[in-house]
Amino acid sequence: MSSRLWLTGGLVVLLGLVVFLSLHTVFSPGRSVRKPPLLYEEIYSSGADLKKNILKIDCAFYKSLYDCGVKEKDVLFLNVQPRHQNGHVWDFAEILVKCPDQQCALKVRRSISDRLSALGSDIRIQRTDGPGDRIVFRVFAKAFQTHEITLRFGTGKARIQKDLPEIAIIIDDLGYNADTDFSFFKLDLPLSFSVLPYGPFTQSVVRKANREGRELLLHLPMEPKNYPSVKPGPGALLLSMDARKIRSVLARDLTRVKGVRGVNNHMGSSFTEDREKMRVVLDELKKRNLFFVDSRTTRNTVALAMARKLGVPAARRRVFLDNNLEPRAMEIQMERLLGMARHLGSAVGIGHPHRETYALLERYSRKIKARFHMVPVSELVSCTN
Repeated sequence: MSSRLWLTGGLVVLLGLVVFLSLHTVFSPGRSVRKPPLLYEEIYSSGADLKKNILKIDCAFYKSLYDCGVKEKDVLFLNVQPRHQNGHVWDFAEILVKCPDQQCALKVRRSISDRLSALGSDIRIQRTDGPGDRIVFRVFAKAFQTHEITLRFGTGKARIQKDLPEIAIIIDDLGYNADTDFSFFKLDLPLSFSVLPYGPFTQSVVRKANREGRELLLHLPMEPKNYPSVKPGPGALLLSMDARKIRSVLARDLTRVKGVRGVNNHMGSSFTEDREKMRVVLDELKKRNLFFVDSRTTRNTVALAMARKLGVPAARRRVFLDNNLEPRAMEIQMERLLGMARHLGSAVGIGHPHRETYALLERYSRKIKARFHMVPVSELVSCTN
């Protein structure tokens, strides 16, 4: 009887110890909550085959430019925007390659044609030669157009840019993984930090950012397409809400991020298409002297145009840095961001709290500092185009 009691008591103690250690692991300060990975952006809903094909196209394109001796400054990303088709979401890229003469353009044309053709039947190209000084490639991965590449030659003198191109990078979705979130503070770059309102570590990130004088944004959850199958998380603005409810939820979310300078949308491919709902949000931001950055999770977003109309300082995301975590894919996205900044004078990129994203920024830090002027995103918002 005595041994049975000892055994029962030992099991109770052991069970208690297991429960204590489990709770300690989950709730200890500075430790990350063990939970399913956070769905960061809707851009991740593209299928694996489409991602692989886009990466193949990008790699073939860059290899052709390298082989033909095209200079980095002559590769300009005119536009990168999300496209939706048959449940897939991907970034469609419009690219301009400036060639010094027709001979160079023909060499690049031949190289791109050969490399893309070698990728197999999943990749299809339509090529138009002319008119005049242009050669245009429209590139498809099966049924999805992924790129439009224009080769231009005989353009005369290049435009002289007196100042360094400016870039801003926002790290989204902070508040759910303390170890990874805090690692980005170590980078010697003026990153802007966008925090989800109800993450388990939201307040820890906010306090650290305020202590260090870092720029803070509220990463405002908004209704995506396919809601409620795809959930934007707590504190979300939904199309079913009336104006009063939207203002109430927004006000609560904003109180969660002390020292907030602006807002950008988390998901929101449905919400940011709705003029009436976005007007309510932007009117509230204007009252609070906050800016808005359109994360552009849909090509049909009205957010930026409406912000400009209402006089709310605003900007738009040009590139997601890490919608594919393969190192080469991320390097291509970074080059897109830098290319757009060279073309437009400034550009905004968005990354997420991944170790791979940290490694990318660490790797590019020296190049960014040498050739670009990196600023907090608040310096790139405006009330005009």
